[in-house]
Amino acid sequence: MAENKRNPKNNQSALFRQLTRLLSGPLVNYRTQTSRKLSRVQLDKFKFQSASGLNFKKSSYNPFEQLSTAIMANQLRAERYQDFEQMEYTPEIASALDIYADEMTTCSDLQPLLSIRCHNEEIKAVLSELYHTVLNIDFNLFGWSRSMCKYGDFFLYLDIDERLGVTSAIGLPTFEIERLEGEDKTNPKYVQFQWNSGGLTFENWQMAHFRILGNDKYAPYGTSVLEPARRIFRQLILLEDAMMSSIVSSVLPSVVYFTSMLEMSHQMILKHICKKL
Repeated sequence: MAENKRNPKNNQSALFRQLTRLLSGPLVNYRTQTSRKLSRVQLDKFKFQSASGLNFKKSSYNPFEQLSTAIMANQLRAERYQDFEQMEYTPEIASALDIYADEMTTCSDLQPLLSIRCHNEEIKAVLSELYHTVLNIDFNLFGWSRSMCKYGDFFLYLDIDERLGVTSAIGLPTFEIERLEGEDKTNPKYVQFQWNSGGLTFENWQMAHFRILGNDKYAPYGTSVLEPARRIFRQLILLEDAMMSSIVSSVLPSVVYFTSMLEMSHQMILKHICKKL
């Protein structure tokens, strides 16, 4: 497999590098008018100076600052996913997720699940084969949509062949995949995906990342539809636990034994107490 120069699974192949270079940046390049000579105002804006006239410099640099920030973000992300797992055990929340996914994937004869509009019939046939036969969205899209609504993210690995293209798709556990952005200083659009437990790193074109955008609080990840009810759910669980512990502690049986020991010796008293205990 490593000797095949067109194998997309070999990171040294030409096809792997071409796909990475093509899909690691914007797909559309806009034409812009470049001026031959920069004005003095544009050049002066890059000269940062302090009040004392010295050039602006960072006072301190901690190389582990970004690493600690990423570790803390992943820890908070794991806590959110654990809360979502517990929330699914509530019948009302589980039914709400089913309704969300069902509304997203509802189709009929008059309104199909996916409509492909293309003037080229060959391209239209290839795309129809990809979505309905290879990916089988008629069956798999409900589960993918439900997982995306539950966690806010869903990661789908695309198995790509050099001749056949996408041959299959495998859903990966959401809480084990990490999205890496900003790793390449020369290309800010470069994105990779890391599977922590599997020890693998995927390129942007090898992974389909479904996410619910609109709230940049947890960027670059999406936001779950259960996020607004997360705090109320945790308060409800704490309240139920407090009520249960109070009920259990109040209904414990209290037994009082009364025995007349006026005519009993000291040894008999000890034996009687040990017998009752």
